Amino acid sequence: MSQALIDAIRILRIELGIANERVAAAAGLLPRDLDILNVIDRDSPCTPSYLATRTGLKAATLTGILTRLEAKGWIERRTDPNDGRSVQLTSTDRFNELRDLYRSGDETVRALALRFDQAERQTITTFLTQVSDAVRTASAALPTKGDA
Repeated sequence: MSQALIDAIRILRIELGIANERVAAAAGLLPRDLDILNVIDRDSPCTPSYLATRTGLKAATLTGILTRLEAKGWIERRTDPNDGRSVQLTSTDRFNELRDLYRSGDETVRALALRFDQAERQTITTFLTQVSDAVRTASAALPTKGDA
């Protein structure tokens, strides 16, 4: 992979991080809360155990975040119909507030994507999906010193 491509991915990561911090602030969330909420919305229904594994957060930290998100109406906890001892987490309709905050950026990306033909968009999508998977795998293997 060329250094220019690696640099472009790094810049994208930085810009997405900054944008997410601004979205979190506009929604009255902490950035980590926004990350957890986005995972719940994308992967729901999911369990707290799944979230702990997916994010690498400790159970105590995750419990506090989930309690805060539930109290503010962002998520719902329901008893798992297949296991009465477990709960499933889903986002609520309040997640539409976040969609509204992301809308301008999403529309800009859609317009940019139209500059490419269908085959090019599919190649870009495949590449970005593979980069995401690679980053997830690499970050899951990193040692952690806590949740701070």
